[in-house]
Amino acid sequence: MSKITVIGSLVMDNVAKMKKFPEAGETILGYTLELFPGGKGANQCVSIARLGGDVEMVGMLGKDGNGDVFRQIMKDEGIKSEHLFSCDKPTAVAQIQIDESGQNRICVIPCANYEFDFADLDRVDDVIKNTEIVVLQLEMRLDVTKEAIRRAHAYGVKVLLNPAPAVPLEEDVLGIVDYITPNETELSILTGMPTETDEEVIAAAQKLISLGTKNVVATLGSRGALIANKDGAEIVRGYKVKAVDTVAAGDSFNGALAVALTEGKSLKESVRFANAMGALTVQKKGAIPSLHTRAEVEKFIAENN
Repeated sequence: MSKITVIGSLVMDNVAKMKKFPEAGETILGYTLELFPGGKGANQCVSIARLGGDVEMVGMLGKDGNGDVFRQIMKDEGIKSEHLFSCDKPTAVAQIQIDESGQNRICVIPCANYEFDFADLDRVDDVIKNTEIVVLQLEMRLDVTKEAIRRAHAYGVKVLLNPAPAVPLEEDVLGIVDYITPNETELSILTGMPTETDEEVIAAAQKLISLGTKNVVATLGSRGALIANKDGAEIVRGYKVKAVDTVAAGDSFNGALAVALTEGKSLKESVRFANAMGALTVQKKGAIPSLHTRAEVEKFIAENN
């Protein structure tokens, strides 16, 4: 069994670049349209593999060309994927717009991802039981994801939840998450609190801690990430780089965080490592194509510390 199990989404990204995002009712001309394999689950899984993590991917693909692309990626990256199932729905796709500053807007069409159900979760019960940490997102069915969290907790397996796309979650779910990794917008949705300043981010993170979440790691873009737990709160500064494409930056961060934690690094050390991976990711186009190797991350850290 793998130390890290990613239960999550696989999405073929249709990426359109443009000078600015269109307003409601407005038509604009873009620059390019490119296809990149992605999805939060797949991105996080490949990130873990390229950083040397022992990882398995669990999820659902369609019986189509996009599904074939993902299966080849798993093979090429050396990722265990015997529990990457197939269904008659198409593999998930996403429409992604990127403006000239590198910011993005994303619409995911779940398709096969939403076909992963409780019966499939039963099929991977032993996988969950025997892993060290389960990494989850919210691009699959919410009820199934919540059950995966509950099962992992019941088996004494650590849960790393990337709550994206964000929705409010019940206290009994938040209370059994070991690591939750929202960005500022997601943190606001989870807590119903403002997160426009560092002080507001800290207050919102502390609310999650009061509900039982063990560790909050709130990503703050180029500013780094906030760590909050029962011992207090601290911002771990990030790296200032020129962003080309922010797609998968959060996913690469989560993958790096999972790897570092399973290697026994402290949470602060793990976040520093994850910040470096995220900074490298935004300097390259695409989702999976933008994910870097362990050697590249260590070189970046050595040159920027």
